[in-house]
Amino acid sequence: MRTNSQYTIGILADDLTSAADGAGPFVERGLRAVVGRACLPAEEATIVAVDSGSRSATAWQAAELAAELAVQLASRDVLYKTVDSTLRGHVTEELEAAFKASGRKMLVFAPAFPAAGRTTVSGVQLVDGVPVAETAYGRDPVHPTRQSRLVDFVPATVSNAVILDATTQDDLDTQIAALPDPEAILWVGSPGMAAALAKRLAPVAAASNAIVAAGDILVAIGSANPLSHRQADQIAADARVTLLRAPAQRADDPMSVLHDIARDAAGRLRDKRFDVVIATGGDTMEAILDLLEIRGFEILRELEPAFPLGRAFLRDGRELLIGMKAGGFGDDDTLRRAIAQVRQNALEPGQALS
Repeated sequence: MRTNSQYTIGILADDLTSAADGAGPFVERGLRAVVGRACLPAEEATIVAVDSGSRSATAWQAAELAAELAVQLASRDVLYKTVDSTLRGHVTEELEAAFKASGRKMLVFAPAFPAAGRTTVSGVQLVDGVPVAETAYGRDPVHPTRQSRLVDFVPATVSNAVILDATTQDDLDTQIAALPDPEAILWVGSPGMAAALAKRLAPVAAASNAIVAAGDILVAIGSANPLSHRQADQIAADARVTLLRAPAQRADDPMSVLHDIARDAAGRLRDKRFDVVIATGGDTMEAILDLLEIRGFEILRELEPAFPLGRAFLRDGRELLIGMKAGGFGDDDTLRRAIAQVRQNALEPGQALS
């Protein structure tokens, strides 16, 4: 229900990075956002995001999870279903289940994320100008993208669907601002849509939340994406960063490698000298949070588009800052800039909190 003229917004995602970066643009505009893992978070906030964890499930399981959580989020004024901007996962099955369970009248599908080179032209999803199924994402060993035409992902049972082309963020902003009755729509998209919805539904921008990170930083690279490893190279010499990373070449058993990194990371994070963990790849952060028994957290700010920073609490009550992004997002200096931002508000030794 809308309060004080502000829409309440529900975000349903199929992995952790999508849940967090879907909420990030709203936080940048002054709204409070909390994320729950596999269930609604215990805390209430204007923005409630849920990671269903369904990307790694079977298609049938993904549909069941999407339906169950869409019912729980349907009472929010606006409902936004995230999809990967490269269309990995059980897109059609989840859209069909979520649309039916949501009670919405129209589906608006706009997975473009121009800031990351993901655009939509004549209904075809492109990555740096190439149809997504013809890129490395079409050869992903776990979640390959088989089609590039968006119409092929729209469920046959949805008769009232709108597909939006977009080559710039302004394209998305303009089209999303023009669609009437946002409460009657199941919004489906990636971080580009989140940014456009935030501008429409929370029109007053606000200063970013201040952060305090005085301890060491742990960075876990679970992605084999070459960009992630170039980003890691830029921080490898930092004495106050502990860097864990998967092999640059895809392993025969990538899940085993991921779990090894997660176990190493979780063990190190129990050391009080660390107060920040940054992970690339939603599966990486999921595995770390599982081992730390963290089921929900608050989003504090965006370090960069699609690179949110959150705050969680360990079982002993200690605060842990968590940053996460998809492996293919950003440029070579993204991690270096993020670490600089996290540190810029750090207290000097002996300085008291005000």
